Amino acid sequence: MSTKRKWFAVVSALIVVACVVAVANGAFSGHAARTASPSPSSAARPAHLPHPLRPVSSPPSQSLSATGAARQQAEDAKIAAEAPPAGQWAAVEALSPPTPNPSLQFPSIPATERQNPDSYATAFVAELLNINFASAPRSSLLSWAVSETSPETTPGTPALAASKFLYFNLISPGGPTPSEATWTSNAAENVTWSASGVTVSVAPAWSQAIASGWQPPDLRMDFLDVTGNLTVTQTGRSLAVKPFSLQLGLGSAEYHHGYGAMSLNNWTVG
Repeated sequence: MSTKRKWFAVVSALIVVACVVAVANGAFSGHAARTASPSPSSAARPAHLPHPLRPVSSPPSQSLSATGAARQQAEDAKIAAEAPPAGQWAAVEALSPPTPNPSLQFPSIPATERQNPDSYATAFVAELLNINFASAPRSSLLSWAVSETSPETTPGTPALAASKFLYFNLISPGGPTPSEATWTSNAAENVTWSASGVTVSVAPAWSQAIASGWQPPDLRMDFLDVTGNLTVTQTGRSLAVKPFSLQLGLGSAEYHHGYGAMSLNNWTVG
């Protein structure tokens, strides 16, 4: 299943809802473009020792009148109808993500940074892309990413896939996380990555969808376009600075109180 097609389909469905529903109060996610202050790299954060994590997710609940609830249910049904057929979710549902576990190389994002979508997105992307391949195992990065997961709550998403979507995005070809073979090669060549100049803005299609007054099941759900620079160092080569961009989906973290990462798509670098 193409994650890009999946999300385009869902966001397109939300835009259809925005055009059909005769309300435009924009009650949720009224922010527009913004630049977030660069987050310190994971190496600059306090070292968190590994510890077992248990689900604590508590998405903000909706507060709707009887009329609003009926309209919401109708809109949810329209969005669910645009979701991929059940069979297309098989690849996601079959995954066995690693145990959610922050580590010394990849510590949990501080609670103070996960209370706001801008600061969380900046911190998450910085930690995802600040890598010393020779000292940080790929498995540690993926375990950390799973610990930062937000379940995917878009109507029509199967329950078995909800908490695996971010992991699926990260390990799929064309994502920001190098394959095991590339990771090993980077480690042998002393490659390091460092993200800087991270800027976030609300995805325009998401703004249009939310302007209808529709409320996502998780009121922390947000879709941000993220850009920045990726500095690459390697033994025997000149330092290289490459622009990058991606789209990050957010929601309520499964293992922390506040924001978590729900999806990551449209990764480009160079």
